[in-house]
Amino acid sequence: MGGLTLTIITAKASSLNYGESVGNVSVLKKLSLGDGSQKTFVSDKALKYDMRRKGKEEKGWKLLDEELKNYVAGNTTNGTLDVDSFGKTVLKSYEEFDLFGGLFTNLKTEEKVKLSYGDSVKRVCPVKVTYAFSISKFSGDINFLNNIDAYNRYIKHVEDKSEQAIANSEEHTSHYLYTVTVDLDRIGVWEKEDGTTEEVLDNKEKAKRVLDLLDIIKTLNRQIKGRWENLSPVFVVGGVFNVKHPFFMEGVEAVDNGDKLWLNIQRLKESYGYLPEGETPIVGILSGVFENEGEIRDTFGAVPIAEVFNKIKDKVREHYGVSEV
Repeated sequence: MGGLTLTIITAKASSLNYGESVGNVSVLKKLSLGDGSQKTFVSDKALKYDMRRKGKEEKGWKLLDEELKNYVAGNTTNGTLDVDSFGKTVLKSYEEFDLFGGLFTNLKTEEKVKLSYGDSVKRVCPVKVTYAFSISKFSGDINFLNNIDAYNRYIKHVEDKSEQAIANSEEHTSHYLYTVTVDLDRIGVWEKEDGTTEEVLDNKEKAKRVLDLLDIIKTLNRQIKGRWENLSPVFVVGGVFNVKHPFFMEGVEAVDNGDKLWLNIQRLKESYGYLPEGETPIVGILSGVFENEGEIRDTFGAVPIAEVFNKIKDKVREHYGVSEV
């Protein structure tokens, strides 16, 4: 058995996830705390969107697309879709479906097909991603926006507008905290409804998909409203363990003191108590970000971020029994 988990504090980034607009105001997604204050967040859906985007751009991942209709037709006989055959074929062909799962209902060729069992084709995602919550609290900052330059140059001529558009956008810059947990035993494995499983990928391909994901997380970024925001880790704790659990989801607490972050050493130390006996995590830190950096390094043996990912990659290769990918 093997579970990979990483709890990450990202580089400082600005205004990462907007919800519904209210009038001419773009509103950030926020969570209210017990004291009435608010933190901004990036949803798991938004984080996984950018992981998939980078997977396609940098790793050649195949994302679910219109070609699925051909997979439906190729696994349908006499109007009935073989659920297991279809699921295994899609899992093998699409990294997105393997890692992040999916749900298909009302599948059609020329007309709606029947399923060999169940009422849908589904895969529960082996890669779980939490929301990313801001370290600092939201203070209600708003950016006043206008397009006067573009209006004067061309908008009023091509859109026949009598005045420029005015808008307001909520703004918040902060480090963000989130956790990724991967069930390594479910990567490349199709799970049937009766509880049995079937290996679809060999161990080399399984390892490759997880290693690609680690590369993506290490350089994760978000493109939003004409900006490119860096979500690479400035702090990370995790590893590959015999128990599948997000051990450090509640163990990492940081406070933004203005110029630098302060990490709660005692809380992280106590979270080690949840680990299986004899197993230890790997801690990584970016120099100059934390005011108690020296204590973090001395207490946890923190190493550079890149070294953490290299060590965890070695653990992934060891889990799948492959030396090179």
